[in-house]
Amino acid sequence: MVKCPKCGVEVTNYVKTWSMIGKPSKSGEMLQLMIGLYECVNCKKRFRNVIGKEKITIKGIMQKIKALEEMIMEATEKKAELEEKVKALEKEKACLLAEIEALKAIPELEAKLSSLECEIAKLKEEKKALEEKVTPPPCEAAPVEAPAPAEEKPCEATPTEEKTCEEKPCE
Repeated sequence: MVKCPKCGVEVTNYVKTWSMIGKPSKSGEMLQLMIGLYECVNCKKRFRNVIGKEKITIKGIMQKIKALEEMIMEATEKKAELEEKVKALEKEKACLLAEIEALKAIPELEAKLSSLECEIAKLKEEKKALEEKVTPPPCEAAPVEAPAPAEEKPCEATPTEEKTCEEKPCE
């Protein structure tokens, strides 16, 4: 606890803190000071007070720098790993979206399938009806002898014309 320099009331909480490096001593040591800004609850006066002191040396600063460099290296490695994971997840997302689109098409295809099955059933019925009209009933059919094979005549056509012959079926 810190006492107010104006009225002497003890103040417990600071409003703001910051660190500051002091001037080097004759022996070359430097102090890092943690300073707090307080406001008196009684008289509303603002004042500063040192919260803590720490000796710093060049060796200590170098150690902190090395530790920070190691933390940066670890962070860059983790960043690279996370970027790879993100790319893999994006690929997986694209595959899943494609699968979703394919699955969305299934109901449409099923509807088309059922309509086509209905049409096929109708066409089969029509075919059956047409076959009944074309083939005479078995009792009316009289045995007919097969016609004698006609003499085959070669088709005569120019090279630019199509070869169409009624006597010889085209192969």
